[in-house]
Amino acid sequence: MKVVLAPDKFKGSLTAAEVAAHLAAGLRRGVPDLDVDILPVADGGEGTVEAALAAGFEPVAVDATGPLGEPVHARYARRGATAVVEMAAVTGLQMLDPDPTTARRASSRGLGEVVAHALDAGAREVVVGIGGSASTDGGAGMLAALGARLTGPGGELPDGGAALADVTGVDLSGLHPGLRTAALVLASDVDNPLLGPHGAAAVYGPQKGADPTAVAELDAALAAWVRALTRAGAHDAQDLAAAPSAGAAGGVGYALLLLGARRRAGIEVVLDLAGFAGRVHGADLVVTGEGRLDEQSLHGKAPVGVAAAAGDVPVVAVCGSSALDPARARAAGIAAVHALTDLEPDVATCIAQAGPLLERLGERIAAEHLGAGPTDASTPPATAPLDLVVRGRRVLTPQGWRAAEVGVRDGVIVEVADLGAGLDATETLELAEDEVLIPGLVDTHVHVNQPGRTEWEGFASATRAAAAGGVTTIVDMPLNSVPPTTDVAALDVKRAEAEGGVHVDVAFWGGAVPGSAADLAPLHDAGVMGFKCFLVDSGVEEFGHLDAAELERDLAELARLDALMVVHAEDPGVIGAAPEPHGPRYADFLASRPPAAEEAAIATLLGAAARTGARVHVLHLSDAAALPLITRARAEGVRVSVETCPHYLTLEAEDVPDGATAFKCCPPIRGAANQDALWQGLLDGAIDIVVTDHSPSTPDLKALDTGDFGEAWGGVASLQLGLAAVWTEARSRGVALEQVVRWMSTSPAALVGLDRKGAIAPGKDADLAVLAPEDSFDVDPARLHHRNPVTPYAGRRLTGVVRRTLLHGRTITDVPTGTLLRRGDA
Repeated sequence: MKVVLAPDKFKGSLTAAEVAAHLAAGLRRGVPDLDVDILPVADGGEGTVEAALAAGFEPVAVDATGPLGEPVHARYARRGATAVVEMAAVTGLQMLDPDPTTARRASSRGLGEVVAHALDAGAREVVVGIGGSASTDGGAGMLAALGARLTGPGGELPDGGAALADVTGVDLSGLHPGLRTAALVLASDVDNPLLGPHGAAAVYGPQKGADPTAVAELDAALAAWVRALTRAGAHDAQDLAAAPSAGAAGGVGYALLLLGARRRAGIEVVLDLAGFAGRVHGADLVVTGEGRLDEQSLHGKAPVGVAAAAGDVPVVAVCGSSALDPARARAAGIAAVHALTDLEPDVATCIAQAGPLLERLGERIAAEHLGAGPTDASTPPATAPLDLVVRGRRVLTPQGWRAAEVGVRDGVIVEVADLGAGLDATETLELAEDEVLIPGLVDTHVHVNQPGRTEWEGFASATRAAAAGGVTTIVDMPLNSVPPTTDVAALDVKRAEAEGGVHVDVAFWGGAVPGSAADLAPLHDAGVMGFKCFLVDSGVEEFGHLDAAELERDLAELARLDALMVVHAEDPGVIGAAPEPHGPRYADFLASRPPAAEEAAIATLLGAAARTGARVHVLHLSDAAALPLITRARAEGVRVSVETCPHYLTLEAEDVPDGATAFKCCPPIRGAANQDALWQGLLDGAIDIVVTDHSPSTPDLKALDTGDFGEAWGGVASLQLGLAAVWTEARSRGVALEQVVRWMSTSPAALVGLDRKGAIAPGKDADLAVLAPEDSFDVDPARLHHRNPVTPYAGRRLTGVVRRTLLHGRTITDVPTGTLLRRGDA
């Protein structure tokens, strides 16, 4: 049986993801083998970005301006050329103590800064969720951040709604150029106009602290704003002030409509982004909900939106309390409502114990709607105890660092509570003062080489090294093993080799080689995460490279499957025209793989992706000069993502000794200025992830005895050292640890659709790493778990010691406990 869980948050108590996790725990106690699909939702207000992230979008961090001018750390969600921005996360009402003064001063400027950041990063569609706003400024602050110039009697107009009373001029000629081509979506359920008794100030001003005097002032100021825009020639400025949603978010809706935004119900937008229609197909039940159900819930709120989208699948709702007549609920498509107050009449207790109470409701739903048998939900069941609680002063959650207790049951995080909450469990892990808890890393670029070349690296040694480096999931590349993973039979052989012998979770890429087009769909159906191809000689004869025509043919097929192609992008023509590599001089090897080889191949790839609509990913980017090509393609709607690797971020061509073939890789390690540009690309969001490209071989193949770069195998072994290497360099550059974790855990998990990986949050797998970020060590190759003791990091002092790694809530030991993943498993 299958159940889709699509709740909104319980405001002031639990996030939507936490609601879903507790429901899932209760449902599974009633139906242990239940297939549960967790899909947290939002109605366009607070939680919209979290819902997008849960749907596979990637987080993008950005510094912006809060409602009263204070700096805030915000984030939005991005997938391909689509960005999802949430006003509540940057200029939300929860960020201030509302009073008449703040009501007059609050600005939407920060929202405009986030939208501008998304446009700069190549977004062609920007979804703006505008619920939960603090401002009543008609979107003037947002427009100013996007390039509009507002003037008053004294020059530039200050921020805030009240200041609009003095606006004398508006110049829209400097608006962000990306607005000319990007599609804006206004996610709102509010129908109010901008002005008058039903307008932004009159209806929503009081909840933002405005007293009657302030309401009148703000409404008059908004009217002055409309007149100024009309004088400035803004198209339909007067008419749009009366349009539905113009009064949303203190008039931000009005400004977005002026920019040509298309208005859609927030819940509809979120459900589309999450692919709800496909995920609900074949389900036996949908469970939705929010903190309180009442008549307002019938007007664009999440539960009713979910019910409308569920089609013929039965829908039930959970809530903290309900004032909604059951007949009205049924008319809206909700077959039954289950409230926490049905179990516990005291509202304060419901808020404090929302998680356990939801689990009891989950059991009740399993009994009443899934045929799990009778249950007496009026008394607490014998709730399964937590298996593990991890306590620490610095736990990295999706919301940032937190002093927290992380509760784990059956290998899944079920609760993240404040430190001191006293979660009880069979086992407790207390972090030391110098330790932090981060999600286990996800490395999507690992060459294991078993079977066929297990002497290079096998599943046992690779996954043990991964665990020692804080990596809890790897995705194995399709080549260097024999046979390569280019058909289902080869995939079955590889899975059989790995079964029962891995220390972390392992997924697999398929291969795209000449003549393998007919095998792409069967491999996709067999659960590979996507497909890898080379545009240049791979270095092994059994894995041929694609020419331009073959690439486009395969991309057309993958576009049909909506599968990802990851690409080694170097151009054979450019490399063929370069000097042949030979001898021990690193400069000669570097000249044999010029930057132009990457740029030409990436241009070929982007052109084919644009024509076919396929999703593509550039592997191991070493040439930062290729980034403008990629940024432009994204701005034109090409679905492209990019990775770079620790060795490109931490090692420099100027420092590679002649004859030091442990440094050889393709594309090569380039110079210091290029490295600086790669770091900037990461910080700007142009580069999405950092993964190791762990590509080991035996010492003899590295030509260590001769030091000949022409003869040596091209590959760097760094699976165990990736986190420490990147963190050492990031720390020296002032880059925060949470950004490193996003690049090496959260974003790689999102790239391959491993929705239960990459974060410490309820519903996620309890894959965790205990890191001492200020501790350091000297790299001794003999002490690494890689099969062969060859690494360019030998003798280097690195910062960041992984002291413990947990997979599914259990400390990884010499006993392999990892699982083999298929696409869609996690």
